[in-house]
Amino acid sequence: MTVAEKVAAANEKVMDIMTNGRPVWIDVKPAIEAVPGMEKNLILVPGPTIRPEDLPIPLKTAVSGAAVHDGLAKNIDEAWEMVMRGEIRIAPSQDYNCGNAASSVMSASMPVFVVEDKYSGGRGYCVPHPGSNPRVLRWGIYGDDVEENLSFIRGDYAAVLGEAVRKSGGIDLIRILSKTAGMGDENHNRQPAASMALALELVPWLLDVDHPARDRVIKEIAANDRFFLHVMMAGVEAIMQSAKKVPYSTVMTGMGGNGIEFGIQVAGTGNRWYTTKAPIIKGIFLNPTTTEKDLLGYLGDSCVTEVWGLGGMSAIAGPSYLRMTGGTFRDAKERTEKARQVSLGEHTFAPVPWDDYRGFPVGVDIRKVVGKNVLPISHGGSALKTGGQAGAGAAELPMDCFRKAVEGLACEVKKLEGE
Repeated sequence: MTVAEKVAAANEKVMDIMTNGRPVWIDVKPAIEAVPGMEKNLILVPGPTIRPEDLPIPLKTAVSGAAVHDGLAKNIDEAWEMVMRGEIRIAPSQDYNCGNAASSVMSASMPVFVVEDKYSGGRGYCVPHPGSNPRVLRWGIYGDDVEENLSFIRGDYAAVLGEAVRKSGGIDLIRILSKTAGMGDENHNRQPAASMALALELVPWLLDVDHPARDRVIKEIAANDRFFLHVMMAGVEAIMQSAKKVPYSTVMTGMGGNGIEFGIQVAGTGNRWYTTKAPIIKGIFLNPTTTEKDLLGYLGDSCVTEVWGLGGMSAIAGPSYLRMTGGTFRDAKERTEKARQVSLGEHTFAPVPWDDYRGFPVGVDIRKVVGKNVLPISHGGSALKTGGQAGAGAAELPMDCFRKAVEGLACEVKKLEGE
């Protein structure tokens, strides 16, 4: 086979994994028990590899807070000193098939959603969404109130939810997405329909759980219209675990930001990151006094959902999100069309009624992005440099990442070919 034929065959294999993937939520377990390679002194952070001293304030706070939460340190100052001495290590979440949205981090004792791709056998993981309270580790804030919520999630919440999911025999995320097609979710920054459908599947099993905190857990889930996002992140990571094992493939399999740098991963080079300066998410602000100068660059792994075709890639499925951030229906359609131009396939399980019942594009080919000079657009929440959510909007993915990825994959192919 020629190199071109090997690349085409590899891409066909990756697209088979992506389009036939069947992510099923099967359990809730402590990260140390669920995530391969997880260690007691390891804290996973969003985005590409970063040195501890370069962490922006929200991630520094989240890492330190997680260390206190796990009993590794008595307070956040001591925790940070331990990080700087190397006694507490950090690593990119996506290198471990995990996802951390915004400033979320994952420590050993934190419960994680365990999702298995029933088609390829991969597994992915994500911490639960903490709810609508703005004071959360997810936005780089830590204090007694945040610790109280973290402890509840680690204790009663995880116990009740895990038992319910196991009783259910597993919840098929494709079924959730299919049921909610045409209900306005783009499933990165907007997923009230999917969260509602997921809650409806969970409640009968939750009612069978004999636990004093059961009713509180039901209320927490019912009130959280972003609950589905973190389950879906684990689902996408499950699919990408297998996709990252295909040499020669030019399909994007990961992306995320740490506030300083933004990076992508490609199937043909596994967990290798291709990075550049993180773009700013532009849109609306929660506080009218906030300006662009107050913002960090792109922060979080939640955009891994877009690697699988959700969010900005499927903007036409959720045009109301664009309206909320200052865009239009035409903008939504144009974003999805941009993604189609550089993608190798299309999902068929969730056709969009107002887009001629087409599905959303999947499988961004880095060659097409560079060759056509067409950049996909990602949705996301924006973070304040000092911690907290600034607002929400969108960002064009940086071309430098794709150029570096093409060069990196070309070098890898030469090695494979013995050149």
